[in-house]
Amino acid sequence: MNLNETRTLKVKEERKQLIVQSALKVFCEKGYDGATINDIVKKAKCSHGLFYHYFDTKKDIFDAVMEKRGKNMMDFLDEVLKENSNFVEKLYKLTEYTFDNMKKDEIFAYRYYFFVSTVFSKAESGELPPKKNCKAPPHIRMFSFFEEGIKRGEFSDKYPPEESAKLYNSIIQGATLNFILCPKEFKHNFKFPMIDYIVDIFKKGE
Repeated sequence: MNLNETRTLKVKEERKQLIVQSALKVFCEKGYDGATINDIVKKAKCSHGLFYHYFDTKKDIFDAVMEKRGKNMMDFLDEVLKENSNFVEKLYKLTEYTFDNMKKDEIFAYRYYFFVSTVFSKAESGELPPKKNCKAPPHIRMFSFFEEGIKRGEFSDKYPPEESAKLYNSIIQGATLNFILCPKEFKHNFKFPMIDYIVDIFKKGE
């Protein structure tokens, strides 16, 4: 492959990823059912022809978005859960990682919101049962995380572990949505909730 062919492939891939990222934003803002191909094309500032060069339907681009839905986040979650530290520290670290990466990369925020919203809504509706011989999905891992933290006496037993996982997810998801919807000119000054306050909700009192 010569240099020109390499450059052409790179430009094509960049265009495709721009459309995928634009679709991600539209799906977050309007939901899958509310989003249209026209919305995605407008967000990407591209032609309908270019869209259909890469994707045949809205379902196709939805699948492309899902392929990138949160690998880095899940890898970090695995790393933190394996650490030999207490559960309060792990919860702090998970929350700090999420907020820090959102401030650094707006696409991370959209991807996180889309990924978490999709996974947890499917879990709530019973569409996402755990699969044999597969890594447990995030809603199961977070449930286990809070369950173990409560057993060790590090988290309060005021809430059942499943409710703690739902509450934590709702807090982070809400903060993420506020960040996504914040006008671009104000994003650099956006303030996420204080992590200490979030962790204190779940931490067992002295």
